[in-house]
Amino acid sequence: MKLNGNRRGGHAAPGNKRQEPVSSAERAAERPAGKKRPGAGRRAAAIVGAIVCLLALCVVGYALWEKPAAFERPGLVKPDAETPVPDESEAPAETVEPTEDPNEGAPVSSNPNMYTFLVVGFDQVAYHTDTIMVGAMDTAKHTISVVSIPRDTLMNISGGTKKINELVLRGRNSCSSSATEEEKMQAGIDRLREGLRDIMGFDVDVYAAVDLEAFVKLIDAIGGVDYDVPVDMYYTDPSQGLQISIPAGMQHLTGEQAVGVMRFRSGYATADIGRIGTQQDFLMSIAGQFLSLGNIPKLGEFIEIFEQYVFTNLDASNIAFFARQFLQCKSENIQFYTMPADYNDAIKGYSYVSINIDEWLDMVNELLNPYSEPVTESNVNILTHSIQSGFYSTTGTIAGGADSFTDFTIYR
Repeated sequence: MKLNGNRRGGHAAPGNKRQEPVSSAERAAERPAGKKRPGAGRRAAAIVGAIVCLLALCVVGYALWEKPAAFERPGLVKPDAETPVPDESEAPAETVEPTEDPNEGAPVSSNPNMYTFLVVGFDQVAYHTDTIMVGAMDTAKHTISVVSIPRDTLMNISGGTKKINELVLRGRNSCSSSATEEEKMQAGIDRLREGLRDIMGFDVDVYAAVDLEAFVKLIDAIGGVDYDVPVDMYYTDPSQGLQISIPAGMQHLTGEQAVGVMRFRSGYATADIGRIGTQQDFLMSIAGQFLSLGNIPKLGEFIEIFEQYVFTNLDASNIAFFARQFLQCKSENIQFYTMPADYNDAIKGYSYVSINIDEWLDMVNELLNPYSEPVTESNVNILTHSIQSGFYSTTGTIAGGADSFTDFTIYR
């Protein structure tokens, strides 16, 4: 609303003639040298104060908008094994006798500052999960622990190929023909989470499934990343539309090149385990670049891509919350690990990764378990194998029987 008054905001005195406007140059010339215009300091302070108040309101508004993800924590599980199929050619798996739980009867609580998560990477051709990472973020200690799960990890599941990277596809295939793509994807992720619950003893809080297109867009959105590529990466697979051509050395990688680094494994002596090491080093490099900047470039665009291309139970406000929590971490407080296992196991000619149960449960309890109660063998459904001792199951059964594994010599 416009107020009646002179140019300087004061009302004209009754009976006085209206004076001609005086320019700022004329007023400055009339002031004694070395003296400031009266009220200038107060007006400057008011402007600065207004800006500070505006910034404060923006921060408060952002804090009110962002929010942590809501999750349910029913506690540790007591898995029921799948109904075993008798196999007369093999000795039955060792039966696990129930042991007294020293924590039984004690109230179980969970750490409200600890968020467990799953990040899975796959292509949209076969929906095999080539990258599986589970982790935990502690928003009080500002630490992040990430554990890679090898794609060939042996699972106690029915069917011929008992690997963890089969689970998303199995979940999708369980849907009816009329199911939508979103329903199929949800079924696939739910099946993978069930498999992880089997080997971890509890459900993860949040998940994010990232396909190749999403990864390309996310890397390009931040302008690419700098990375010292450890080996020459040259590989072509027309069936997957995959062409990798990246020389070793420091590179500024585009989204397409970053996908190549994450997927390349043919040049490592340890194959998938070598690729996992590079994936961890690459992601740590990206994290370090963000933390050195103190921000995530184009966070708004990043969130839009995340919402559009990443299948997740997070919304934009959750992503903003975790982004701010991440930026409060230090590089040395972000640690990557790989699930302890026999990475060179083989069953009927197919390669498998067999979990080292004791070491794995120690890792779960130290890094990932949000509950006050420790995970024990009674909470997991893990099947392991070794050439020397054969199979061992924490539930006492082998889903489908020991002879149900696909035989490579038949199908090759």
